[in-house]
Amino acid sequence: MNLHFQHLPNNFLLSLLQEPGFSEALAYLVDFKNYTDLKIIPKAHSIELSNTEIVLSIIIYSGFELNEHAELSGRKNVHLVCFSNVIPEMLEFKGMHIKYVDKLAWFFTIMSTSKVEYVQKLNLLRNLRID
Repeated sequence: MNLHFQHLPNNFLLSLLQEPGFSEALAYLVDFKNYTDLKIIPKAHSIELSNTEIVLSIIIYSGFELNEHAELSGRKNVHLVCFSNVIPEMLEFKGMHIKYVDKLAWFFTIMSTSKVEYVQKLNLLRNLRID
């Protein structure tokens, strides 16, 4: 695994997002539309997922508000996203509309939208009732 970030969990996140099923499920969870061909761009304080229709900027470090946020102005269908419920409450991000995404909700969205046969079978297991 190529390390881009100082903290290992952020590198794992980047690696997961590079799987189309994971990034597409996140875009669906945020905007409730299907998006494909998402380009994954690691930045200093965030990870950007984008194509011609949508931009998701996943905030992972403070400092985003000083540098990367300004780069998003003028782009259409921009969503600021985080996986930490603390980030939207931080003073640095006051006035920004940041969508908190629960990791478990993302997981179930991946399971529900996956086109991989093995994952589809695991999703069936989730609903299996044995009485």
